[in-house]
Order: sequence, then structure tokens, then C-alpha cells
Amino acid sequence: MIEFIPQPYKLYNKIQHYDWGTRNDRAFIPKFLGQQAAPDTPYAELWIGSHPKAPSEIEIGSRRIALNEIIAQHGHESLGKYVYDKFSGTLPFLLKVLSAAHALSIQAHPDKRQAVRLHASHPEHYPDDNHKPEIAIAIDALSALVGFKPASEIAGSLLAVPEIGEFADEKLYLQVVNAAGADSPEEAIKELYSDMMTRGEQKERLSACVRKIRERLLREGARSPEEGQFLAQYEIYGADIGLLSFFFFNMVRLKPGQAIFTDAGVPHAYIEGNIIECMANSDNVVRAGLTNKFKDVATLLEIVRFDFSDAGIIDPDSKSGEVVYDTKAEEFRITRLLKKGGFRKVCKSNDRPSILLVAGGEIEVLWNHAGVDHLKSFSKGDSFFLPAFLDEFRVSSEQDLDCFIVQIP
Repeated sequence: MIEFIPQPYKLYNKIQHYDWGTRNDRAFIPKFLGQQAAPDTPYAELWIGSHPKAPSEIEIGSRRIALNEIIAQHGHESLGKYVYDKFSGTLPFLLKVLSAAHALSIQAHPDKRQAVRLHASHPEHYPDDNHKPEIAIAIDALSALVGFKPASEIAGSLLAVPEIGEFADEKLYLQVVNAAGADSPEEAIKELYSDMMTRGEQKERLSACVRKIRERLLREGARSPEEGQFLAQYEIYGADIGLLSFFFFNMVRLKPGQAIFTDAGVPHAYIEGNIIECMANSDNVVRAGLTNKFKDVATLLEIVRFDFSDAGIIDPDSKSGEVVYDTKAEEFRITRLLKKGGFRKVCKSNDRPSILLVAGGEIEVLWNHAGVDHLKSFSKGDSFFLPAFLDEFRVSSEQDLDCFIVQIP
């Protein structure tokens, strides 16, 4: 049995080198960690948590042990009774640092019921039975597609893209654009988008459609942000069905500290930027474009939500130096400490675990064990796990601090 005592544990985390990650001088994650980037290697995601695909490790004695192994052996001590019972003995969230040089896939995540079904029928593509609500917090900036635009805006956008009417069902296309500025043609848009995505397998017709849009945009010169991204992502993905989603989805650009929350079924694609991301502990992604990975258009169309609304940017007030990103997720709540010139705070675990990630400055944690005070320091790029049975501790800093705290509500 591993000796596991109540104290903060530094986490040793794994990097995912997906092709869309930043490279060389632009590689954000190595800079964040104070490391040298390997030449021409994409640095896409840093995973912080206990997901079995890439669990963080902690050090006990001379050994590094996976966090999920610690939780399996010391469930109540690490998670607390409430979390252990509610989330079946697992840490319910996964924290990431994500750095995108170009677009991730057009994607959506299943709800819990859908995730159970997908995992049972296709475990090779859907590796767990959990849903994946997630929040993305911009570190510097983030460009992203998030959800369907209001229907009237989609109708207006499609007026300028007649090529979609030539590729997809022309009657549906005309039904949508003829309603521009008048009625909101939600049902026609649903049918048009579904028809268009289903025809993505018609490679020659799709290639002709995309090529015609590209040639027209290059001739016209002045273009919208969506049209600019259409051209930019074409250079990476070629004639991909995902390019046409730029004319249907909200395109947002987050400023530092702003965030977006994507619930089950909300279609989205991060395009470029560096973010802190937190989600339920899952790797279930239903993809339908802008990717070389497995695409499942039929499933995406089955689970996608046609809500037709603005993206809903979260823009919290940071004047107090303590920013709480509240969402409807039961698995996580993120607080960001932006403290100037130092601070001290006594914290209680409330029989729940937490993870802290230092994004700038240095933080000290003071705790008492067996009647003796102990102190550990963590600096930029460090993350650490505070188990539930570490009942009380003090965090402090003598300098400017930027720190993300993930807890369970």
C-alpha cells in the first residue's frame, strides 16, 4: 500500500503533441513550463488530472505514481466521501493548457445518455461513457467558432455564398436566404445544414464548391473574419466540409480573461490561441470536419443543438483579484487569483479535492501534519493536487500572482 499523507503534491503532467499545436518560437506550452521546445514539434495540450489516457503523476518517496492509481487506492482520502460517492470514485474534472496554431475539428460532445450509448457501441472512437461540458479561458486571446448564429444572421451570411446552394439542396438554400431580414427560418437551416454536412462524402462536388468560394473571395479582396478563416483553413485542410460551417456558426475572439462554456451538443471549433480549459473527465469528441481524425457526421447531426443564439461570452469582473467562472457543470468550478503585491488566505478543503495551476509568480502552501508545520513553494508552470483530507492550509504570495484553482462545487 502506498503511503499517502495529507499534503500538497506537485503534479508531473503529460503533453499531447497533436498536429494543430504551436511549434518552435510560437510553442506556448514549453514557455509556460520554462522548457525548451523540440524543433518542429507541435505542443497542443498539457493534461492535468487523472484521465487514464494521460494521467498526471505525483512523487512519493523515490517513485512517481499515477494520480488515478493513488485515487484507486486512497479514494476517500484523496476525493472525500461526497465526491467519491457522487462521481463513482473518480476525480470528476480534467484541466488543460491548450495552445492552437490552427483550427481544431468541427466538433460537439455527447450528453451522458448519448456517451453511454456511443461508448458501448464504438469504444474505439468514444473511449469513455462520460459527457464533456467544458470552459475555455483565454490566456492571451482565442479565436473560435461556437454554436449556431441567430437564424436571421445565418440567412444574411448565406446570401453571400450562393455556392452552398449549388452544392446542397437548392430549394432549402433558397428557403433560407429568401427569409433574410424577415422571418427566422430555423427549420430550413437545420435541414440545409444537415443536408450539406451529409453531402461531404461527395468529394468532387465538395471540391468544386470550395474552390469556387475560394476563387471568388480571392477576387473580391475585402472579406469578413469568417471568409478570412475560410481561406486560412483551406490552406491547411484543403476542400474540407468543415470549411462551410464558418458561414453558420458564431465566430468569437476572446480577450484575455474572457471565457466560453460549451455544453453537450453545442458545435464548436477553437481556431487559434492559448487557453486554460477545464472539462468533465472525458475524452469523448464527435468530429465532423477540419481534422484528419475519425469523423462521424451522422452522430454529430444526431447530437448537435440548433439553438440559434449569440455565443454567450463570459466576461467576469477581475477588479477584486479573485475571479470565479461559474457554469452549470457539476464537475468543476474555476477560480482565478490575480493578486498584486502579495496576499495570504486560509483555506479549508470542505472534504473535496482541488488542483492549483500557477500561471505567473510564486505561491506558498503552509499546512500542519502531525503537529509540525510544513511549507512548499510552487512557481510559474507548476501545478499541484490538494487531497480532500488536507483539511486546512494557508496559501500566500509575496509578489504578483496569477493562479487557477479548480474545485468541485
